[in-house]
Amino acid sequence: MNTGGSKVKVWVRIRPSSNFARDAIELQNDSKTINIHHKRPDKKCVVNNQKLDWSFQLDGVMHDISQEEVHNRIAADIAHSALNGYNGTLMCYGQTGAGKTYTMTGATENYKDRGIIPRAITQLFREIDEMLGNVVSVRISYLEIYNETMFDLLSTLPESMAVMDQVTPLTVHEDPEYGVYVKGLSCHLAQNEEEALNLLFEGETNRAIAAHTLNKMSSRSHCIFTVYMETHSRLQSNAKYLLSKLNFVDLAGSERLKKTNSAGKTLTEAMYINKSLSFLEQTVIALADRHRDHVPFRHSKLTHCLKNSIGGNSNTLLIANVRAEMQHMEETVSTLRFATRMMCVEVKPAVNQKFDPNRLVLQLQAEINELRNELAMHDTLANRSHVSYEPLSEQQLYEVKQQVMQYVEGRLDEVDIVNVRQIQAVYEGFRELCRDMEKEIEARLRSRYTFIDRTDQASIMAAQQAGIPLNDDGELVGESDGSGFGIGPAISQGKPVASSIISIKKRETRTKLKGGKERSSPSLKSGSPSQSVKGGLLHETLSQTPSAAGDKDEKRDEAGTPTSGGPDGKRGLPRPSTPPGRMDAFDEFKKEAGSEINRILVENKEILSAKKKAYADLARQVNLTKMEIDKCRVQLEDMQREREQQYETATEGGEVIIGEDEYLLIKRLREHKMAYQMDFEELKTLKSEVKYCEKLVDQSRHRLVQEFDNWYNESFILPPPEGNDMTSAEAGIGVRAGVLPPQKADIVIEDEQEKFERLQKSLLLENPDSAAFYNAKLRIQRRKNYETAMSQPGLKGATTPRAISHSPLSPRTPGTPKKRIRNPPPTMLEMQY
Repeated sequence: MNTGGSKVKVWVRIRPSSNFARDAIELQNDSKTINIHHKRPDKKCVVNNQKLDWSFQLDGVMHDISQEEVHNRIAADIAHSALNGYNGTLMCYGQTGAGKTYTMTGATENYKDRGIIPRAITQLFREIDEMLGNVVSVRISYLEIYNETMFDLLSTLPESMAVMDQVTPLTVHEDPEYGVYVKGLSCHLAQNEEEALNLLFEGETNRAIAAHTLNKMSSRSHCIFTVYMETHSRLQSNAKYLLSKLNFVDLAGSERLKKTNSAGKTLTEAMYINKSLSFLEQTVIALADRHRDHVPFRHSKLTHCLKNSIGGNSNTLLIANVRAEMQHMEETVSTLRFATRMMCVEVKPAVNQKFDPNRLVLQLQAEINELRNELAMHDTLANRSHVSYEPLSEQQLYEVKQQVMQYVEGRLDEVDIVNVRQIQAVYEGFRELCRDMEKEIEARLRSRYTFIDRTDQASIMAAQQAGIPLNDDGELVGESDGSGFGIGPAISQGKPVASSIISIKKRETRTKLKGGKERSSPSLKSGSPSQSVKGGLLHETLSQTPSAAGDKDEKRDEAGTPTSGGPDGKRGLPRPSTPPGRMDAFDEFKKEAGSEINRILVENKEILSAKKKAYADLARQVNLTKMEIDKCRVQLEDMQREREQQYETATEGGEVIIGEDEYLLIKRLREHKMAYQMDFEELKTLKSEVKYCEKLVDQSRHRLVQEFDNWYNESFILPPPEGNDMTSAEAGIGVRAGVLPPQKADIVIEDEQEKFERLQKSLLLENPDSAAFYNAKLRIQRRKNYETAMSQPGLKGATTPRAISHSPLSPRTPGTPKKRIRNPPPTMLEMQY
């Protein structure tokens, strides 16, 4: 990442929609330009000068891409730079329902749909584990700004609730060394990825979320998730350490009240949100203007908290989330205009480097000892003895002063210079000698003369009474000559001449009076009535129809969920009167209800066959390399045997000189060995992957057969011997080639808990890195369930921590949106590993 002076990077992410306005929005091939075209309203006899076409040039336009690609394009570099001492800020801006929270946090029910913050946390701790020479401590805070009031979203943790009664309201303060900080905001230590995700999910459950006409789960507050990092070296001699922080800002969505028709608390929240976003835009405009000295950071809590993050020494990135529907085109244009203004803000990233005072003292002491040893070595080489570099003693200082006195009196021609401390002592001796001479001269003058202080009126009056001719200012005066200050009588014909200064003042007065009369007549060119008429007509042409109801949330079918042939299945295709055989039913099941599971099984088989083919090819390559190694070794032994039989040449050190052919053969043998080692390591990795894929194929096959048995038994009631006692495994369906089917097996019917555990295990097999994600979510859910259960009115004797909703410092008041869990899981069963 470029850490020099640059502009803020701005990216646009378009929310996928089935009603994409292709006639109005045009995306260029460079993935950086977006053009918007409006149709002129069909109103005749109306003057309309409204701008209809816009073209925005940004750093990137993202449309219909995954969460992982968004993180790799935008947040990966800024998270990596944070470990090198650079601050980073990533903001999401846009209208309500544009996907800001989904981009920043993501969906909690699916590991693949997690947002930028969980992925950045995973990346940070993965890179921290690879930094063997440094120790990194990570702390996390979560701030919410709701209706211009700040709340700590992590205050509901047990360690924070212990001191909740002593917490003061959160306030923003500025420190000359550390910049802007929020006093009273808790920072929690995160030792690993799971603890960091636990803090993130804890704050997410405490956010202010409510239903809105544009979004059923709308965030009604601004949230700032901050990760503080402190990097120390493991070496005690290195006193330097790095401080950095990452700000993830999830801004609340702006809205047009004439379209949403908000009322009550929702209207109040919208007014606060629009007000703070307006102040944010004013701050951005002021930062982009180089001629402005004042930037209004203190107009709102949001801009004050982000003072060091916008336009400072931080790597700042902005994601502008927009909607592509025609009815939201005005909000889309407004968001893109703010994004282009943000691109004009200049940032100058710098490394936040500090020094540990304790380590610095030890380092300086070691350096002093090294320099003393070096000086002693130089003195020894120069045949100088009895040279000391310690501070001079009292006896040595007295001897230096005597040398200075002798030099001033002329009894000494030169002073021997031994070291720097002696030079400083000589200069100090000259200074004391000059001060002693000044004091001696002043004492002689005082003995002969009387000094009077001119600022002391009492001393001046005493001197005047003593007969000393002094005026009131303490200055000497001469004797009076008896004459006055008159200039004689004036001439009768004399006329006074006007002063030049008075003439100039009169001329300036006449000029001012003349200019005031000229400015009193207003000009008709400025503010003509035609312009106001145009403005009124332009306002009338705007669309006054409110938007339709809120968008419907997109729902996805869970992959791998079997469809049972219950009542809903009976309304579909009619079942035959005679039940089909298991083979025919199995083929029908794979095409209808079990198509998704069958597709997963086929894909796993294809992957397994590809892995086996790659394993066979690599094994063949390893064997060929081994044959080449054996061949080279045999040739090398023959050459060495032939060289030993002949006359050998050697160097003065006794090393044997070999020929060029033998050298090339040794070099080729070394290359073959390195290739063999690399291929063998890759072969072992492929072998483990083949075993893993075989297990996946067996699990998929077993799941397909099991779901088919459940579907077959629920759909058809069969008499024995082909009734419910017979399974597909016994009938030979779905058995791997070369394996005999079991003779008899009892049907194992899973309950909801067992099915949920099986589904959870399959998710962990697909994404082994998702364990920390699901563990953190499970821990938060368990604690919330426990607090909710123990806070019921019937449990009077329970001694538990205070519930969130009953906390005296709760950021919610009656009538505001209630706290709820974003994207709740489909069941409340606990996941176990």
